[in-house]
Order: sequence, then C-alpha cells, then structure tokens
Amino acid sequence: MHHIVGGYPHHVLRDLAKKYGPLMHLQLGEVCVVVVTSSEMAKNVLKTHDLAFASRPKLLVTDIITYDSRDIAFSPYGDYWRQMRKICVMELLNAKNVRSFSSIRHDEVVHLIDSIRSSSSSGEPVILQK
Repeated sequence: MHHIVGGYPHHVLRDLAKKYGPLMHLQLGEVCVVVVTSSEMAKNVLKTHDLAFASRPKLLVTDIITYDSRDIAFSPYGDYWRQMRKICVMELLNAKNVRSFSSIRHDEVVHLIDSIRSSSSSGEPVILQK
C-alpha cells in the first residue's frame, strides 16, 4: 500500500506489473485486491474464473444499508440474484418502462451537450462529474 500513496495509482500498478508480472495480489489495508494488467490475463481470469469474481465483497456497511445484501446490486451471485435480475428485467426494464423515460433521457442529453458546448466555447475544461 505504501507504493500507491503520493503517486498516480495506475502508474504505480503499471510499474509493479513490470516487476511482478500481469497478475498480482495486493493487500490494501484490510482489502485483498487482485490486479490484472494485461488483456490476455484479464480474458483468462474473467472467462475461466468468472464465478470466483461474480459477487461483490461482503461488507458490514453494505449489509446494513441493503438488508443483509438482499438487493440486486449487492446480493451474491446465485439463485437469489438470478431471480432478482429476472424480476428487474421483466418489471422495471421492459420496453414500455424504458420508452416511458425517453423524454427524460433526451432532456438530459440536450443538457449535457449544451454544457459541453458552453464550456468548450469559453475555453474552460469540461467536467463530466456534475
């Protein structure tokens, strides 16, 4: 962890990968992290070992906020998650519901384009985090 403090994390990880290879295990405080730095290794990890990385880490704060990780975003991969996904796709993300928000999406795109146009014409940097 001391390597990352004070530098750009992606530069530090690149340098560590040059020294240790495209697949690394780092301990960042209490969190174990697997770092994959090549496309070939990423393909291998995500296709061959996809189930090992399919779930989010279990955290106390997540359990408190999401009723023991019972929502679709934080529930572990398995039968319950598949059932939640099916409900979301059928009830929330069906064609009718997606179409019903098209005017809102259009308004947001127009607002984004106007904001970019305004910033670029005045020479200001475009900040997309707003």
